Amino acid sequence: TLTSVAAAGTSAGGVPIAAGSSTAPPLTMASVVGSTWTGTTSSATLIKLRIDAAQAGAAPNADTWFYSVSYQTSSGWRPLCGLDAANQPIQAVPVAGVWSAVIGDSASYGASLTRFSLACRGKAIAKCVELGYKPYRGYGNHLAACVRMLRGDFCGSGNTHTVDGTTINLYDNVGVQSDAAAWGVEAEWTAAGARCVNSKKTARWNLVSSKEPSCVKPLLTTTCGANFSSGALLISELPN
Repeated sequence: TLTSVAAAGTSAGGVPIAAGSSTAPPLTMASVVGSTWTGTTSSATLIKLRIDAAQAGAAPNADTWFYSVSYQTSSGWRPLCGLDAANQPIQAVPVAGVWSAVIGDSASYGASLTRFSLACRGKAIAKCVELGYKPYRGYGNHLAACVRMLRGDFCGSGNTHTVDGTTINLYDNVGVQSDAAAWGVEAEWTAAGARCVNSKKTARWNLVSSKEPSCVKPLLTTTCGANFSSGALLISELPN
């Protein structure tokens, strides 16, 4: 599993490229097509990455570029994110920062200007970026909270408690996403996981297990989701 990419690459013509920026995404424009980068896997192995194609995002993500990326193997280059139903490479979006394993949490997000992540479209990190939670806009903590939310990581441990295809409504305390559905509150979220869980609403862990996650019992309350005054960054809702 790819965990991070060094923010220093080489263009197709051999010119060094720097990707670290606090005011823009790690990579932008089509000029990086053909460039190579060094990634690190979860086993601390270095792998060579190549950007094969670029596509500018459409509104509201016109500031975001999506890339087809390959990684080098002993038998040639393979698409980093796999292939879609049309047998085309699934694109990746560069995201400043790194998700790494720390004690008690296998998916801890840390901001960084020297390393970035390549998030495959259709997965939690890329979905949250496309929802508007972009670190360079000041939403690094919201991005981390959104990823916890989409993955059903109630305990902030990196363990998921949901299934693919589950529909949720989400909104935040900064107006990036507004409450667009009159559904029942599931939980409040921070970058560390669920801040509280609505005891009156069936939560997503019931889709995968009849037993609630170990951290949930002290988080249960009937007033969860009333507002953002207790420190929540996002609130999730489930259909009534």
